[in-house]
Amino acid sequence: MSLTIPTNNVALIPSLVGVSHVAIQFPVYEKIKQYMAKVGDKSVDQLSPGEVAVASSISKVIASVSTYPHEVVRSKLQEQGQVRNAKAKYSGVIDCAKKVFRNEGVPGFYRGCATNLLRTTPSAVITFTSYEMIHRFLVQVLSPEKEN
Repeated sequence: MSLTIPTNNVALIPSLVGVSHVAIQFPVYEKIKQYMAKVGDKSVDQLSPGEVAVASSISKVIASVSTYPHEVVRSKLQEQGQVRNAKAKYSGVIDCAKKVFRNEGVPGFYRGCATNLLRTTPSAVITFTSYEMIHRFLVQVLSPEKEN
């Protein structure tokens, strides 16, 4: 029994693999925070906003660089699906990856990665740092030890 995927859904598999980005970013972020706290001889909750920003940017870069090749494949397959009445360049995920490697080598899987990092890293820094600072504030304000 073979699995066949209609060509209009050929980019579905690489899109689903995109979940791996988050599965890398969050644990790396937590590990970096723990390392920074250990080096600074303090708890994770005592990290400065700047330290949280550094941890979030490093985790974003690591996750993005790790998963960027699948983003290239996903993008090429989606692009192919948008052109009507054109002969398909790729028959699927594996064919696309083979052709990118054959025509462009490993750098072909990272074309546009730096631009992507410049676009996405600041939002990760803002999101993670805001979350951490708001969480700390709410824990302090809503702490059960304090009387109302």
